[in-house]
Amino acid sequence: MKIVITGATGFIGRRLLHFLSDADEIAVICRKTPVGLRRKLRIIKGDLNEPGSFSGALKAFRPDLCIHLAWEGIPDYGFETSHRNLEQGAMLFNLLVEECGCRKIIAMGSCWEYGQSFGPCREDVLVSVNSYFAWVKRSLYDLGMTLAGKDGMSFIWLRGFYIYGPGQKGASLVPVMASALLKGEIPMICTPWNANDFIYVDDVSEAIMRTVRNDTPTGAYNIGTGTATHVWKVCEELEKALGREPVQAVALEAVDAKATANFWAEMSKTDTILGWQAKTNIGTGIRQYLKTLEVR
Repeated sequence: MKIVITGATGFIGRRLLHFLSDADEIAVICRKTPVGLRRKLRIIKGDLNEPGSFSGALKAFRPDLCIHLAWEGIPDYGFETSHRNLEQGAMLFNLLVEECGCRKIIAMGSCWEYGQSFGPCREDVLVSVNSYFAWVKRSLYDLGMTLAGKDGMSFIWLRGFYIYGPGQKGASLVPVMASALLKGEIPMICTPWNANDFIYVDDVSEAIMRTVRNDTPTGAYNIGTGTATHVWKVCEELEKALGREPVQAVALEAVDAKATANFWAEMSKTDTILGWQAKTNIGTGIRQYLKTLEVR
């Protein structure tokens, strides 16, 4: 199978490459030759902001499937950056379907599309978006579904929840807390009673691979654990993994702060259709993450 990947040098992309078979012919679109990625990759040099920089090579490659993971500018979720990502994704999707003969697109959505702060999130229930980022994600989903209906190709939209693990940006919650604890500090967390659905990046990669290998029906699928974990509990798991008493977690738990979020993925559709469930609980995921930092 010919597979083209965007965002292969990013957080999810680097982990996903470990799950792909050497039997697949894999191309990655990137601005410059990446360092430290798996072997046997075809490099399509180009910038997603400039389709002309890679369209010829992509049409020559003629991918059977595209995995679209690229997202420029995180953690900038403002209008200009979000709109730029919308243009990138829209141009890529159209190019793949209309000019490259690609018959399947798998792309990462976000739990932010649901626009809700509490309770289970179901794929068929969407409320008003409350950020430019969510607006763009939902717009790309709508475009993919339109292309699927028009051209009969397969479009799989995976709504990831709070993904963590090796390679995550340092400003994200788990890396921030880990960094503080390693310095002997109490993590500066304003909402310890918030609860989110934390899912380990390798579980996400396995979910993506399930859609790569199977004849998955077009549509949106939640990618989470189905359980919300309090922020203070994540801190506790970090302390336990570091072999310490949960002193900092207790301090966070005692903070008198009102929860502004407690939501999680409703997983029945993903379980039934994909036959996939997350394998890594928060404690195991934290330990695996810390091992990549060479922490014992």
